[in-house]
Amino acid sequence: MAEFDFRNKINWRRRYRSPQGVKSEHEIVRIFESDRGRIVNSPAIRRLQQKTQVFPLERNAAVRTRLTHSMEVQQVGRYIAKEVLSRLKERRLLAEYGLDELTGPFESIVEMSCLMHDIGNPPFGHFGEAAINDWFRQRLVPADATSQPLSGDRCQVAVLQLHEGEDALNELRRKVRNDICQFEGNAQGIRLVHTLLRMNLTWAQVGGILKYTRPAWFTGPTPESHSYLMKKPGFYLSEEEYFVRLRKELSLDEYCRFPLTWIMEAADDISYCVADLEDAVEKRIFSAEQLYQHLRDAWGDHQAGDLFAQVVQNAWDKSMTNSMQRSVEDQFFMYLRVNTLNKLVPYAAQRFIDNLPTIFPGCFNHALLEDDSPYSRLLKLYKNVAVRHVFSHPDVEQLELQGYRVIKGLLDIYQPLLLLGADDFRLLVEEASGRRLPIETRLFHKLSGRHRLAYIEAMSHVNRNDARFPVWEYYYRCRLIQDYISGMTDLYAWDEYRKLMAVE
Repeated sequence: MAEFDFRNKINWRRRYRSPQGVKSEHEIVRIFESDRGRIVNSPAIRRLQQKTQVFPLERNAAVRTRLTHSMEVQQVGRYIAKEVLSRLKERRLLAEYGLDELTGPFESIVEMSCLMHDIGNPPFGHFGEAAINDWFRQRLVPADATSQPLSGDRCQVAVLQLHEGEDALNELRRKVRNDICQFEGNAQGIRLVHTLLRMNLTWAQVGGILKYTRPAWFTGPTPESHSYLMKKPGFYLSEEEYFVRLRKELSLDEYCRFPLTWIMEAADDISYCVADLEDAVEKRIFSAEQLYQHLRDAWGDHQAGDLFAQVVQNAWDKSMTNSMQRSVEDQFFMYLRVNTLNKLVPYAAQRFIDNLPTIFPGCFNHALLEDDSPYSRLLKLYKNVAVRHVFSHPDVEQLELQGYRVIKGLLDIYQPLLLLGADDFRLLVEEASGRRLPIETRLFHKLSGRHRLAYIEAMSHVNRNDARFPVWEYYYRCRLIQDYISGMTDLYAWDEYRKLMAVE
């Protein structure tokens, strides 16, 4: 059992100005309280209040944003963490697992990971991700064009063109191209906390948001043993050095994740599956009664006492019985949420404990609520009904298409900064002006100072005399543009697009 010593995982040290020496329980708690303060007060958390959960540009405050969703995930994550610790305590395993003095940090890491889990998401959610990736792929692909020079509006991309007899440089060019075209909210979250916001969180707290372990530039065959963990990009080339250190500090083998991340992931799955349906009712996409019928039809044959009867049927029956006191909709979702949590949270906690032999080292290749159980079936029921009746609704699809167009439009507007030669762009960075470049100068002035500093810091570590300098410079310039666009809120992106397109 000593192999499950969480004192080797809950690393309270930091990358910079890390406290030294063995710490008492009280001091370690204070360190993680400092993490909480850094996270709660960060601008990335505040921006979540104007980022999409399901319905972009929503003005109804009762409909969830990324912030209200993240707060709900935080509460569910805390519930699961407490359930795990309670069950371990009942079995008198807390001390044996090194958790007897770390219950507070255990809960805190889970809670703050839940609150942060979406901070890297761009405006308009997954459609924002798709827009960024599509835009860059159209300009950086085909990847292996070695014979014909790039021309026209793609001239600057020639620094990423492959050349014969330059194996080392070509390998870097391939990695850079793949990395730039694999923007992903989870990887951007790692970049935010370390590179852009410099939050200097504890290693354990950063480990809690590392949901996927595939490098963004990875193109080889995915090991079957880690197929789930490598489902999406988890970090960028720009954070490779930091990630290597993170793995070392958390004692993680290649492509493995931090144990408490499974709890954050389960909390997210439980929270959004009900929340998306509730928001759809709030938006009048369907009524509570129609939703109940959709759920009943999608479940299929059900029997008295099965999980559908205990959760969904029970919630509907109670809401109809008490409808004179409150609206049917309010009653139904109150009972549905409570019933769902009371079933899925204990199951997720037990799955975590039962699979500790593979979760502790970080190689459990599934989500906690991904199996053949009725609990997993219930979760899939909610998700399938949402996909069929919410995400495919014409109003939702229209808003998503608008968001996609806004992001691509903004990238078109800022494209002149990517078409500049390295020397011209350096003049912009150093002088912040240029009479020869009136458009580019004004676009550069609009970029966030924090993002510009990240570019300058990255380039300060690249030797100008190195043959790889042009490739690295262009890579960090692309990152600069992606950082700026992805950091916008939905409303800011919409307003900027309208202003710069002169449609007001």
